[in-house]
Amino acid sequence: MNLAIPNKSNGYPFLIFKGALILLVAAIPYSRAIISISTALLFLSAVAEFIITKPKTNFKNIYFICLGALVIFCFVDGLRAYSINEWVKSIEVKIPLLIFPFSIVIFQQKISKSFLQLISVVFCLSITISVLASMFNYANNYTQINQLILQSKNVPIFGGMHHITYSVFGAFATIAAVVLAYQAKLNWMWILALINLIGLHILTARTGLVGLYCTASLLGLVYFINHNPSKKIILLSLSAAIILPVAAYFTIGSFHNRAINTWEDVKVIWNQKDANYQSMGMRVEAAKTSFSIVKKNPVIGIGNSNIKTAMAIQYESNNTNLFIENRILPHNQFIMELTVHGIIGLILLIIFFMFPLFNHFTKLPLLFISIWSLVFFACMFECLFDRQHGIILVSLFWLLYSEYEVKNELKMPEN
Repeated sequence: MNLAIPNKSNGYPFLIFKGALILLVAAIPYSRAIISISTALLFLSAVAEFIITKPKTNFKNIYFICLGALVIFCFVDGLRAYSINEWVKSIEVKIPLLIFPFSIVIFQQKISKSFLQLISVVFCLSITISVLASMFNYANNYTQINQLILQSKNVPIFGGMHHITYSVFGAFATIAAVVLAYQAKLNWMWILALINLIGLHILTARTGLVGLYCTASLLGLVYFINHNPSKKIILLSLSAAIILPVAAYFTIGSFHNRAINTWEDVKVIWNQKDANYQSMGMRVEAAKTSFSIVKKNPVIGIGNSNIKTAMAIQYESNNTNLFIENRILPHNQFIMELTVHGIIGLILLIIFFMFPLFNHFTKLPLLFISIWSLVFFACMFECLFDRQHGIILVSLFWLLYSEYEVKNELKMPEN
């Protein structure tokens, strides 16, 4: 798990790649600047590796092709951009969708089991430290934060990361710690898994929390298919899945208040009440507005860089009762892609997500199945392809874990 002195088999580009990847993973909850710098280093090291060693790489990777096509669409959007500045901003956000998978594909034959395990451990540690700091702040401001949650506000996150994406990372860190503890025999990782599990219930971003339970259920199903567990294990698992949220509701103030707030959100939608400052209600209104745009531009959409202007105009056309500050963009990746790139973009996104289901899904690495499940669920409530941290999930971790299992007995290419 050490970074060896460069030799003929790994070389300086790979050394830079490993250092940049460790730095990026460690900085996820804390620094956007370090993430950007690390991303640039990953790209430069991959280009250097490609020029120097001309590795045998497979650019026919379906995920690489789909992500690359989505980025190309954003470049082509420049031909119809209302504002060049908005177009440049959209490119800056989207380009890592191509950089991360390109770098992984270039170095794929050199990424060893031990290095992947190191990356996974660093990631879990980084998220756990942030979770501990956030829980400490919550404990110090218990009453104030619990009251804010009733008003659809969020528990403050140490490091300033967006709370929804952060919750997805927290869910993945919980599962990754369990996988490392179980498969790689790193028993101390159970402690990190427990901290992150408790942290998710205290910090209570609904997307990550529900995503965790859905993903755990899927992994349980995969385990059932592959190992046919005893009735006792099945019963214990189901009992834990029921008891844990119920216990959290009665013992954790923030979780209790978030459940109440969620029910109020649902009633606003069901009774078609004023959705201002109601998280779920505002998302429904945004979806309706997006579909109005899609009806006018169904095939190629209105362009990624034009979405803000088009949504603002459509909100007015629909005579929405939302205040200007509540007129949000679509918070669903599929609706967003359909709006900006039409049916063509939506088909690409569906291929990206559906391909694993036709690729011996139950035999895929557990961490990849976890990423797939969490990202797919989160994309129903957030546009992960349009956020710096979300892109790390959908392109870096997605490609990194698509073929490599953190498992002692699995044979993997060593450095």
